[in-house]
Amino acid sequence: MKKLKLFLILFFGYAILTIIMTYPVVFRFSSHFMCDGGDGFQNVWNMWWMKKSLMAGTHPYYTNLLHYPAGITLLFQTLNPFNGLISIPFQFFFKMEEVYNLVVLFSFVMSGVSMYYLVDYLLDRKLPAFVAGIVFTFCPFHFAHGLGHLQLIAMEWIPLYVLYLLKTYQEDRKINAILTALFWVLNSLCSWYYMIYCFVFTVIFVIFYMIKCGRKIIDNGFLKRLGMAILIFSVVMSPILMPMLYVKMTQNFTGEHNPEIWSADLESFFVPSGISTWGRRWFSGIWKDWTGNTAENSNYLGYIVLILSIYAVVKDRRCRFWTVAGLIFFVMALGPYPHIGGKQFSIPLPYLLFHRYIPFISFTGVPERFDIMLKLCMSVLVGYGITNLNEIILSIFKNKMRSRSITAMRWRIATVKIVFNGILAVLIGLEYLAIPYVTTKIEVPSFYRQMAKDIEHYGVIDIPSRPVTLYMATIHQKSLVGGYVSRPSLKALSFLDQTPIISTLMRGKPAPPSKLSQTLATSVFADFNIRYIITHNDQHLQFLEDILQLPVVHRADGITVYDCH
Repeated sequence: MKKLKLFLILFFGYAILTIIMTYPVVFRFSSHFMCDGGDGFQNVWNMWWMKKSLMAGTHPYYTNLLHYPAGITLLFQTLNPFNGLISIPFQFFFKMEEVYNLVVLFSFVMSGVSMYYLVDYLLDRKLPAFVAGIVFTFCPFHFAHGLGHLQLIAMEWIPLYVLYLLKTYQEDRKINAILTALFWVLNSLCSWYYMIYCFVFTVIFVIFYMIKCGRKIIDNGFLKRLGMAILIFSVVMSPILMPMLYVKMTQNFTGEHNPEIWSADLESFFVPSGISTWGRRWFSGIWKDWTGNTAENSNYLGYIVLILSIYAVVKDRRCRFWTVAGLIFFVMALGPYPHIGGKQFSIPLPYLLFHRYIPFISFTGVPERFDIMLKLCMSVLVGYGITNLNEIILSIFKNKMRSRSITAMRWRIATVKIVFNGILAVLIGLEYLAIPYVTTKIEVPSFYRQMAKDIEHYGVIDIPSRPVTLYMATIHQKSLVGGYVSRPSLKALSFLDQTPIISTLMRGKPAPPSKLSQTLATSVFADFNIRYIITHNDQHLQFLEDILQLPVVHRADGITVYDCH
């Protein structure tokens, strides 16, 4: 009961802070999505698809609702099934705006809670642990990927993985190894990046303690317990990981990122980015030169967090591991070559070796995202730093209040500690401020809702293909020719590249001779049961109306719809 009470206090405490830090979302909760107009809508489709596939009893990692008619594997899609699964009950009762926003808010609240538990386990200090949770959940990385990367917003399980890895090392209990595996699985079901980061953290942890403790790490049974956790994780995840390995070996994929573009600029750790309230106002002249985009270059450490971390490193020997791990993740986030002020320097960094020789690292290609692990280590260091400062305050007040009663002294000290920790929390929150939180309102054209009433199933060409097109697909629920997929296979793209008329519309390839175009179009649309072509900017207007002579059945709400049958 006591543990439940603590959890509820933490949950509602971080919930209140989340409402403040994500202003004005509380006033737009039912009308806007907590994302920009980009990848967030791919994740709306992901949640919708998870519900639809499971309700229909079909495999969630394959669909022909995208890249119709053959379909496409979703093994390398940013599917984040955990978010999809927890969203399913809400999808029966709430609008997709509300469902999406609930998942985002849940990640902010639980990321704070989970970091609290990690730091409280290490220090047994409530106030520093709470402030550490604020550092972790409201760091710029979280706000920046809130622009649309729902899979990366879901960082709430990383601290709990680290917590139970520590417990597995320090306590001879099998339950800790089981929970380590569980939280590794949960991280993997949120993001493949986080699966890899947990593995890298574990390697750093094992090597550090083997150097520090020698055979003790073997004699205390830790490696056996860790092996048990790895085995459980492998068994649970094998139904997904084994097909991924097979598909990766047998098919070629596109969509990998160039790590030289998506590396963290050294300046980005010390200058607020475009996601920051302060960065937008005063530092655009600096961050506009960085490579990548706002979602991927918001690595600002915060000077209060940095000072507290440095103080902890200098003051407390217990911080050595977190310092080493943090520095490693910092270097990894810099990518294969260092960037400073938007300029790349030809100095090879360790990430280059990982990118060249480890397949799944090269398949991700965004080294900047290692920043979240740096923020985890710094959140822990902040906890240590505040704890040491609290002890200094405690000693000062004990000396000044020797003549007071013990009760009065305890009350005074507790009050001062609360005020001091509260001030630090407020200052950190202000430094990390990213309001107004980005939100997007989408008006759904009436024709999409009209299609939803049609009980027939057929294909639709909706161009240009972009994330919001996927959101519209959740409304009309027909199959899309093409579709915005994170890592499409070349096999799936071959239909778009090689099919006459389709290749012109979807891939911008030259149209067949005018005399053949109409005949080919009639054949292609009939063979593949493609009913409508929808354009959002009068793309291919002359081709569709003058050459193919397709009738317009709807021209309103910013779209033009052509009937293909």
